[in-house]
Amino acid sequence: MLETLRQRRYLGLFAIVLVIAIICGLAGTWQIARFKEKHDANHELRANNRDQTVDVAQALGPVTAPVIAGEAAEFRHVRATGTYLAGDETLVRGQTVNSDVGYLVLTPLQTAEGVLLVVRGFVTQTAQALDTPTVPAAPAGQVTVIARVEPTTTKNDRFGQLPKNQVDTINPALQASRLHAPVWTSYAELLPNQPGGAGLTAIPSPDLSNPAGGAVEPQHLAYILQWYLFAGLALAVPFVLAGAERRRDAEPDEDPDRKPSLDDRLAGLG
Repeated sequence: MLETLRQRRYLGLFAIVLVIAIICGLAGTWQIARFKEKHDANHELRANNRDQTVDVAQALGPVTAPVIAGEAAEFRHVRATGTYLAGDETLVRGQTVNSDVGYLVLTPLQTAEGVLLVVRGFVTQTAQALDTPTVPAAPAGQVTVIARVEPTTTKNDRFGQLPKNQVDTINPALQASRLHAPVWTSYAELLPNQPGGAGLTAIPSPDLSNPAGGAVEPQHLAYILQWYLFAGLALAVPFVLAGAERRRDAEPDEDPDRKPSLDDRLAGLG
């Protein structure tokens, strides 16, 4: 076996499979890092959802200089006291809740510290997207609400380019420029039975089986095993081929067209 593996052609094969094994090993190591990231992200989101309700400023920091990024506070339950700015309400279109297509009703809540963008609920689209539906009005006067924090986006919300009061995204910077007031960089979804949710479909609780989204944790574990297995198989190829070659060389040559000799015929008669 060693004599066969020392041949020049096997040394070249070793170099090729070694490169393949290294690539597969690196991919497996990367999947270990991805698994840890996914595990940590899921753990953090589940912990956020379980944490006790806190004041919005405690969860997100000062509205003018947030100390915690919106994604880090995602799913936290916050309490905010203020007044709904019903005149600045917008509808976030192209949303799906319980298999229904429609709009998120986004109403700014003016608090003492700043403005919190609050999704009061969901309304189903019953007409064409060019028509802005009528939604139940937000309650007047001061209210205290409990809501779940969600991350926002920096994508253009296309306000003014769409039918009246409709937007494509929840962009705090653009909302702040229209409200002429500081706005928190995360929005919040009202929990059920909160002031402002009457007449609207409540936003369902998040699926905590894999809250970070993407591949589930066991899938990353399968990827890790798969890549390391590929690396091991690649390294085994030269040994398998050398073993097969040795077995072939050890077999006697048999020519099916060779005529039996006299000795063969006599041996057969015996």
